Amino acid sequence: MRNFIIAALLILFSINNVASAAEGNNIFEIETEGSYRMETDSTSDLAKRVALFNAKRKAVDLAGRYLSRKGLIKSYELNKDEIYSLAAKEIQAEILEEKQETVGKTSTYRLRIRCKIQASDFVKAEIEDTKQEKKEAKESYQEEMEQPISAEIDPGRDIAKTYRLLREKKWRITIIYLNHLEKKYPNWDSIYMAKAITHYILHEPVFMKNALNKACRLGNNTACDDLKNIKKLHEHDFGLQIID
Repeated sequence: MRNFIIAALLILFSINNVASAAEGNNIFEIETEGSYRMETDSTSDLAKRVALFNAKRKAVDLAGRYLSRKGLIKSYELNKDEIYSLAAKEIQAEILEEKQETVGKTSTYRLRIRCKIQASDFVKAEIEDTKQEKKEAKESYQEEMEQPISAEIDPGRDIAKTYRLLREKKWRITIIYLNHLEKKYPNWDSIYMAKAITHYILHEPVFMKNALNKACRLGNNTACDDLKNIKKLHEHDFGLQIID
């Protein structure tokens, strides 16, 4: 019996060591950039936090692409955006460079970061996502319809909820929530990309196009490409027209 226990402990110790080694051998150190275009009444603190989140989200996307291919994390087909957003919210980053550029009436806050990402960051984000989903399930009907948002600047948590609402197919509630976020983060391209997706689902191509226009003007290359390549949608002549 004693020999069996010792053998079991040795196997467990070996497995743990292998897992630790695998984790250690798959830590990504990444440098990325993020930016946020500022309104005249926007604060530097808001701009910095959104730019930082954008940079961290780019890093998470990069690491996730390789970790998922190797089978070290799930592919997260339906909840990828919310998991990746929450992972970006939590990872630590070193700011290497930051500056505020002003051209005419437009100011853009830019920064460059270095961060480390590993598989456990995605696991923690998945746990947090499940926790938030259970918490939101207990909201009253009035809370669900009004979608009150916190004044705290937390882009990772806020945008993750958007993707969660989309996954739950709460289309109209998603629009209500995004309208609130638009006031909180007036020049964040991710909000308008989420709006474009939601309006598409609701068969509202005109509003979808307007949202893509806004995201494109804010520097979102995907939105610009979509505007260029989509010619017709739901019998609506889409075309390329960047609205000023």
